Amino acid sequence: MKYGTPEPLLDDDFPDKWTLVEGKEESGWTLRGGILSNRVVKEKGRRFGNVRTRAEYEDFRLTTDVRTLEGSNSGIYLRGRYEIQIAETFGKPLDSHNMGALYSRIVPAVAAEKPVGEWQKLEITLVDKHVTVVLNGQTLINNQPVLGCTGGALQSDESQPGPIMLQGDHTNIDYRNMVLQPVKKRD
Repeated sequence: MKYGTPEPLLDDDFPDKWTLVEGKEESGWTLRGGILSNRVVKEKGRRFGNVRTRAEYEDFRLTTDVRTLEGSNSGIYLRGRYEIQIAETFGKPLDSHNMGALYSRIVPAVAAEKPVGEWQKLEITLVDKHVTVVLNGQTLINNQPVLGCTGGALQSDESQPGPIMLQGDHTNIDYRNMVLQPVKKRD
């Protein structure tokens, strides 16, 4: 597979590249020193927003470092439709809600999580409707079919490109070094 020009998503152009999904929600997202942090306060009646790229993508490889905090529960939505679970699941039995799973659909093949507070390297490739997920150098999902949208999808038209969306309404999480490379189409 060949990839196009890498596009850094967490650089100084962050405000131009990302937006809250719903403008009326509170934002817990801040970018400082190349680290995108989400900090939320769980109180009745208070809701924090998800962020999404303004650009939309078709087939791509997304790489990022992620750091879970105590009780982290977040997600990276591919094309705004397919959630790769980001959660603090170190030491837990394999499950479709663990770090790197296709949420509620595909259980990771191995447990590759690091303990809370450590940076972890995540690589996700989405081509057509097949996903590969590599966490800390171990393949969790290998070119498996994505069978429909996961919960929380922005829209359900699977024939269209879509944004990268980061779930921000649950708990605290950190990302850095997020880079998207489009898959080059064959000539």
